[in-house]
Amino acid sequence: MFSELEHGVALPPSEEVADAIDQIAKEAADVKGFCQSLQLLLSRHLPVDSLTLADLVGPQPQLLWYQDRRTPTAPTSLADSLTHTLLRHGRSMILHQMEISGLLSRRQLRLHGTMPHSWAGILIQVAGQPYASLAMQVYEGQRYDNRQLRWLDQIAPTVGRALLQLNQRQQQQAQARVVRQQAQAEQTLKVMCDITELCQSDAPLDQLYQDFHRLLAQLMPASNCFIALLDDEQTLHFPFCLDQLEQRPSSRQAGRGLTEYLLRQPGALLLTESQISELLQLGEIEASGQRAQCWLGAPLHYAGQTLGAVVLQDYRDSQTYGEEQLSLFRYLAHHIANVIGTRRAQTQLAQNQQALEQAVLARTAELEREIHERRRVETQLRHDTLHDDLTGLPNRAMIMQRLYQVLSIKARQDDFNYALLYLDLNRFKVINDSLGHLTGDTLLSQVAKRLSDCLRGSDTVARLGGDEFAILLDHLQCNDDAIQTARRIHAVLTKPFYIDGEEIYSGASIGIALGDVSYQEPSELLRDADVAMYRAKQGSGSAPVVFDASMRDAAQYRMKLENELQRALELQQFEVHYQPVWRLDSQQLIGFEALVRWRHPERGLLPPGDFIEVMEETRQILALDRWVLDQSCQQFARWQEKYPRLQRVGISVNLSSEWFNRNDALDIIMQTLKDTGLPAQALLLEITERSLMHHPEQAAQILGQLRRMGIRLMMDDFGTGYSSLSYLHRLPLDVVKIDRSFIARMHQDARAEAVIEAILRLAQALGMKVNAEGIDNKEQVQRLQAMGCHYGQGYLLGRPLPAEAVSDFLAGKLSG
Repeated sequence: MFSELEHGVALPPSEEVADAIDQIAKEAADVKGFCQSLQLLLSRHLPVDSLTLADLVGPQPQLLWYQDRRTPTAPTSLADSLTHTLLRHGRSMILHQMEISGLLSRRQLRLHGTMPHSWAGILIQVAGQPYASLAMQVYEGQRYDNRQLRWLDQIAPTVGRALLQLNQRQQQQAQARVVRQQAQAEQTLKVMCDITELCQSDAPLDQLYQDFHRLLAQLMPASNCFIALLDDEQTLHFPFCLDQLEQRPSSRQAGRGLTEYLLRQPGALLLTESQISELLQLGEIEASGQRAQCWLGAPLHYAGQTLGAVVLQDYRDSQTYGEEQLSLFRYLAHHIANVIGTRRAQTQLAQNQQALEQAVLARTAELEREIHERRRVETQLRHDTLHDDLTGLPNRAMIMQRLYQVLSIKARQDDFNYALLYLDLNRFKVINDSLGHLTGDTLLSQVAKRLSDCLRGSDTVARLGGDEFAILLDHLQCNDDAIQTARRIHAVLTKPFYIDGEEIYSGASIGIALGDVSYQEPSELLRDADVAMYRAKQGSGSAPVVFDASMRDAAQYRMKLENELQRALELQQFEVHYQPVWRLDSQQLIGFEALVRWRHPERGLLPPGDFIEVMEETRQILALDRWVLDQSCQQFARWQEKYPRLQRVGISVNLSSEWFNRNDALDIIMQTLKDTGLPAQALLLEITERSLMHHPEQAAQILGQLRRMGIRLMMDDFGTGYSSLSYLHRLPLDVVKIDRSFIARMHQDARAEAVIEAILRLAQALGMKVNAEGIDNKEQVQRLQAMGCHYGQGYLLGRPLPAEAVSDFLAGKLSG
């Protein structure tokens, strides 16, 4: 890899080397491959014990390539490095050992690894601006000269152009991947809707098997597929089979084949040829037929019974199927099992389903009691000790003690430098809710270890609670040391975490409070570091933020807004406005949606966008939702009493996702209906997809109980995410509301219209109605009518009105 050429060897013409570099760029798959080939090329003509390439476009140089004969480990930062010296001088340069020693003695340089005998740095410019740097060094014998430097300068533009082209190529490839993924998601949604619709068909089972296979083949390779069914005599039958190498198997008594092994498992299996061989060696299965390189199978479970299995296999490629295909395959298997089970025993299904629901309810209640007790014990332990039980780190009590110590030292020693870092993990709530609390706890433990590995022995890292950490850095030489440490922590936490085979990305938002004599209490330091962290999170958490006084003003404004909202709740400064909802085919009034407004004493009437997000973060939203529910039910009950023709019209009220965390949610809703006298069937509760994604099991349980009470249910903003589609059929919904973003784009964006059509088909297959919000022009009404959309609302059909205006509207509308 490295050359030992003697000093003075003739260098080839720079044009010839430039052509070679152009060719390397054309053949390289990425920047890393280009750098590796470039090093091989340069080492043929120059002595190279170490080669470094850096990207100079951003605020700090970023390492593109590093290879060193004596120090294999790459530096974590190029700050104050020889590359930084090159950038500071703004030109290519040669430094020998004596000059480098001088820079070190003047503290103008931090050296990574062994002192070089000679070093050459080339500044690569593109369009007249620094773009990259190329640095090489030797450790003994050879010294670089100006002839070699000029030669390197001559080929530098070619290297810069090659790096620019490779970066542009990678960006184009990334954009192409995004387009492919979006198209794949839309195709998946369409196929899932078709599968749901197919389940309503009364076609013969043989035809349904072929149709299921046709839809499956649109999502993944399916050239080798079979369905096996198990009868009461434990005989396997194969009603459907397509295979490139084998004939359809004959019926056989269940034995020890791979299919039978699958039937004994609780869920789907994804096996490679080596895993199949291991099962054979363990005696779990017996060999039969051609062995597959990749095997994907899902048991067909229905009403507690195993009906059979559906299998895909590939005889040539072991990577044909992955976790994504496994998830979709479960979805298909679920629908096949439903069709077969329904055809076999409709009556028995109802009995088994009722028994299963009772068992699930009992087990869920038991688990809730266990979780509540475990959390109580953990909270008590954290309260009584100085260390966090989960991560082993110091807790809030200990970090407060350490802060008192450094404040005391600072008061006596003005030259004592310290800083407090406040760290909050990005995306932790999403990870915790989607992958489970155990995964969340494991992530916190891994974060704690990475933080500890980044720090000195004298530093203190503490978990404050949840996904928040505090880091105390003391005995700093200068404030910049704290900033560099924060950047190093940020870079470490940006790298992926690996938990139970999952690759998880989190990252962190970091705020920094630099210690000075103005701080008197630990709470002041925590407050300012927290404010800076919040500012970093507002900026997407891409870089640490150092606190300054202006941030405190912003935090005080936020606190003022929170206090005003609390007073608004106490003084009932909120108002409910009502927007009419119409049946599109007959222009018949079918209901109203309750929409909240804030009558601010100074700023006037404010829309929900000015305050809802803050109330959700402070959980004031629970009190607001309850007030809106009470006011809406009271008002609508009075309208129904005054206008009997409103008995068939309903009122819809939005509930936030926080309701699914309340143990008394059902009691509150039932008591509101009882107090206001509003019939349950007149109330329509709107929930968002996000609510279901964050609390899927608890949400499904609460929705089922609400539905049994007679309350109707609507999914709000439907279509903005795909996470809930795989279990939509399990939810007792009456209506889905298409998000206004699709309605606004339906005439300009064919994809938006395709999504609307898919939602309408899915709702029809599941027996649900569809409401389109945000209708602002007649063309939208006409197109939605033609597509079969049931209901609609928007400024064209009627703006939200205060209660007194609605009364006038109803008096004119229903007086006849």
